[in-house]
Amino acid sequence: MHTGRARIAPGVAAAAAAWLAGCTGTITDPCDPAATNAAPEAPAILAPGLGAIDAPPDALAIATSAFADADPTDRHAATEIEIWAVEAGEPVARVWHSYQTDPARLTSVTLADGAFDAAVTSLSPARDYAVRARYKDTSGACEPWSDWSPWRRFRTDDGSAYWFDPDRIVDVYIDLSPESWAAIDAEATPPDCVPYERHYYPGTVRVDDQVFDGAGVRAKGGCGSARHLDGKPGWKIHLAWDDPAVPGCPESRRLHGQKRLTLNNMVQDPTFLHERLGYALYRALGLPAPRAQYVRVFVNGEPWGLYLHVESIDRRFLRRRSIQFASHAGMLYEGTYWCDLEPDNVPPSPDEDDGYCFSAKFDDDECSDPPDGGDPLDYTPLAKLVADVQALPEGEFYPAIEAYVDFDRLLRQWAADAIIAHWDSYTYEIQNNYRLYHDPATDRWSIIQTGLDQTFARRDFDPFAVDGLLARRCMQEADCAAAFAATLREAVDVFEQLDLAAVAEQVEAQIDPYVAEDPRKEVDLDTFRSRADRLREWIRARPDAVRGALAARGL
Repeated sequence: MHTGRARIAPGVAAAAAAWLAGCTGTITDPCDPAATNAAPEAPAILAPGLGAIDAPPDALAIATSAFADADPTDRHAATEIEIWAVEAGEPVARVWHSYQTDPARLTSVTLADGAFDAAVTSLSPARDYAVRARYKDTSGACEPWSDWSPWRRFRTDDGSAYWFDPDRIVDVYIDLSPESWAAIDAEATPPDCVPYERHYYPGTVRVDDQVFDGAGVRAKGGCGSARHLDGKPGWKIHLAWDDPAVPGCPESRRLHGQKRLTLNNMVQDPTFLHERLGYALYRALGLPAPRAQYVRVFVNGEPWGLYLHVESIDRRFLRRRSIQFASHAGMLYEGTYWCDLEPDNVPPSPDEDDGYCFSAKFDDDECSDPPDGGDPLDYTPLAKLVADVQALPEGEFYPAIEAYVDFDRLLRQWAADAIIAHWDSYTYEIQNNYRLYHDPATDRWSIIQTGLDQTFARRDFDPFAVDGLLARRCMQEADCAAAFAATLREAVDVFEQLDLAAVAEQVEAQIDPYVAEDPRKEVDLDTFRSRADRLREWIRARPDAVRGALAARGL
């Protein structure tokens, strides 16, 4: 990252020159701090939040940490803030700056409180930026500024924030012909807890005043959550589906930045809250986790109840997370039901992957447009990862695994799984509900965890009772186990600071009337409310339980 001193805004330079003109005596170095005074501590950027991917380009708010100075009499005199455009992960050009002495704006500003540089007039949508700040104290004009804060990278919204605004519940209308209804219903439930392929069928989707004819619609859900259409199935919608009955390639269509909609039925979560809260923890830990917010679904004009729209994991998802992934041109796989990094689980080719627990999420067909410089659209990247992991000798797993896997990210994902008791994850009992992504720019892999509906429940869930191969190998080596323990301690602090019990109370109040009117819910309203109460109790008790598990192992 760029760490050099940025050019000073003209107003700042003029103010400094005026001050120097009024000084008396000889000043040899006005920026060299006197021995009797210490510079303020470098601030931290609080907003945009860590990993922000939906910052409003026209209404960005920037917040910084409280002023701190080793000299007890010094106060906060001024703040300088800069926004830089980012290319290839590095800040390359300043686009906006702010110099504040107003006490009301020393730690909180908006774009209106500063000025854009040169020909720049606004932040661009779907663009990477970085912001930094520094403070000055009141000890005297010759005292130095603090060091610059660490860069906080963020990405401006591409329109998809509309779906995930926590104050908005969108209505989604699906119309199906009798033929599509029958075909979708015939594939609605899998034969067992096994990988299961469904097909899209044509339907019409309407949101607000936008209508999409010929959208692809299918049911979704595993062996526990799948339902026929006489119940409450989950839904997958593909607005740019390539209908095999229609010649040529489909039009590229998006609705508020989304090409695909994933609508979860929440039938295995009597609180309707688990996924909404769980993904918030993953994102707070800097993980590339989906956003989620509620929608109401109507099918053929009839209300079908409250669903959770979980951000679909596709190329656009990866591009939005340019803070976490240097390239979105890699290969993505899904692992389902006891699917670990074993050679027998890797299909030989995309044409021969029936019955395997891994499936490729990007296809090579005449209508696809893969990005340049990306992975081959087959299973060779996955086969290489499996071979590399299997080749690591016993006792030499860590830190050698860091050459292949973003292991710091894996430890944070593992810690999040542990805290919310996500037993149906890669790390724990089932090796399920996850995507595996290869970043070709770094040549390292990341797990993206999903399927958080059966979380926040087991009170005796042991963070160290792991089943996933990567976690098992880690626990066999003391230094790796210690690295996980340190990450878990930090993660439980973040969990506590999020105060998800209070968030749960707010969200429950928001969705209570929607749950009450849901004609296809599988719990009654009293059960929903009582289980939400139990959830809040579980959340409040969980930090002590996790810290107790750490202490029991002497970690």
